[in-house]
Amino acid sequence: MVRYIEVENRKGKILRGFLNLPDGVAHPPVVLNLHGFGGSLSGYKYAHTHLARTLEVEGIACMRFDFYGCGESDGEFDEMTFTGLLEDAEDVYAWLKSQSCVDGEKIILSGQSMGGFVAASAAPRIQPYGLVLMCPGAGMWYGCKERADYFKNLGMTFADMEGLRFGLEFNYDLAKYSPFEDAKGYEGSVLILRGTKDELVDDKTCETYMECYTGAKKFVKIEGGNHNFASIPAREECEAEIVNYVKKII
Repeated sequence: MVRYIEVENRKGKILRGFLNLPDGVAHPPVVLNLHGFGGSLSGYKYAHTHLARTLEVEGIACMRFDFYGCGESDGEFDEMTFTGLLEDAEDVYAWLKSQSCVDGEKIILSGQSMGGFVAASAAPRIQPYGLVLMCPGAGMWYGCKERADYFKNLGMTFADMEGLRFGLEFNYDLAKYSPFEDAKGYEGSVLILRGTKDELVDDKTCETYMECYTGAKKFVKIEGGNHNFASIPAREECEAEIVNYVKKII
């Protein structure tokens, strides 16, 4: 069963999403999945939609939503900031925790690419039951202020990202954070996934994240997978690893 969801964030804006609930399962554990940069709750080639359906079949709920300024949620893309992404993740997590239809004590936070960066940064603040990082995009932090300065010196207030207005304020805000330092302090278990043909996130990024965690942790390399795990074998392996991880920790 799929429910359409609207969550009001702390700024009074509406975040829109979907909650997949397995039939016949009372208070199931739930995966809260965060999408990537320039993406939406559906994921690349509907990868997040398919993951939600796969989890549902396995008796696991899944919540997906569009960040503020993305997809069907309120706001424009150039209004998005990294602080706002973190706050959205925390606000939806708090909403999900209060729902009687899921087990609010067993929320697994998951994210892909930028969503993985957000999930890793939010985890110490909210301490989810589990954490899944799919090719976490910490690399977007490196040189972010310098890139913004470059465009600013050209007299530009935004960059054209394939038709999306990408505001420079995002990078200036992002520069206030530190991906690996901010990831420290999460006490639960962690699953990190990366495709071996990912050209945007390398092994070193994933291994550095692994060093941040003191609990049970596992780094899985999906053979032949790219940044979006965009092949049938890579997608199936990625989904299987997530399902097995969730079942193991619950």
